Amino acid sequence: MIQKLLLTLLLGFSLLLSFCKDNPTEPELLPGRRDYVWELDTLDMPMNYIGSVWGASPNDVWAVGAGGTESDRLLHYDGVKWSHYNKEIIWCTGNTLFGFSANDVWMGGGGGWLEHGAGIWHYDGAKWSQNYVYDVERSWAVEVLDIWGTKPNDLYASGVISFFDGKTDDFRGFVLHFDGKRWQEIVRVGPFNSQFLRIRKERDRVYVQSFGLGYESYETLTFYEVKGNELREVYSGTRADFYWASLSFVAGRVYFVIGKDVYRYLDGSLVKQFSFDYPQFESQISGRSEVDLFVGMKDGIAHYNGEDTKYIYKFPLDYMGQINVPMIFEKEVFFCIDNPSGGLDSRNMILHGRLKE
Repeated sequence: MIQKLLLTLLLGFSLLLSFCKDNPTEPELLPGRRDYVWELDTLDMPMNYIGSVWGASPNDVWAVGAGGTESDRLLHYDGVKWSHYNKEIIWCTGNTLFGFSANDVWMGGGGGWLEHGAGIWHYDGAKWSQNYVYDVERSWAVEVLDIWGTKPNDLYASGVISFFDGKTDDFRGFVLHFDGKRWQEIVRVGPFNSQFLRIRKERDRVYVQSFGLGYESYETLTFYEVKGNELREVYSGTRADFYWASLSFVAGRVYFVIGKDVYRYLDGSLVKQFSFDYPQFESQISGRSEVDLFVGMKDGIAHYNGEDTKYIYKFPLDYMGQINVPMIFEKEVFFCIDNPSGGLDSRNMILHGRLKE
């Protein structure tokens, strides 16, 4: 009798372990804090603007701009001050930065004056070097606009190829993949007059954000899923339907921001998760979790903690705005800020926030 009872208890315990393993419960998320101390730095980058920022730690942050010269378009922050990085000549216009560690950082842009195709550069902890040139026959310019990945042997790049037949321009989006050894072309030319601004991946699904160029497709924004060498449309609209849209990645999940609404792509359709029904909402979200989101506004940065949305920083000048995605650490965050009203020399700002101790 006792043996049967023990056997029953062991069997029940085994089933319970199996159930817990197959049905893990996510830990309860705590609302993100809002008590930041802010510092707005104007970097020394004449005729340039900061377009991307990435860092391995708050004491090791890179920032890059597409303009300027080879000696001032790339900067580094050591936890105290920003300084120009000019140990190597960077023949790359510098549109995007992404990395996995202090000795594994990637930069993408145009090829600069010496290269016709797009340039992809890599930093190994000691120096920057050109890793790959993506050139396309009969094109007059190629630009990598975004680099993003899940791990060092699963990295993606997207951008735009510019063609000109002597009469009209034609812009086509492209997607590249890096497997840890070499870059390979996945999608060579996207739809007519497209540029692939951003690329993200969730599990085995890769998504790109395309913004139309040219008179026939101006202000058309489309989200695609990359399936092999093909593109499958997830959503397409114009600014008549919404002000702006963006592709975001938060806590391992891809979000599609369309106008004031935030969606997930589930079972082949967009499913609304929540909305930011504010006139100043700029269709930009980023964060550590769904209850610790930075919300881009036309006049500042707001924060969503799962219950409400409140401003945590107001821009001191009109027309200032957030560019690209911020670099978010556990207790610090770095935003690229644009100030077009101040002229070219005022479009190179970093907004640095620190949580109070």
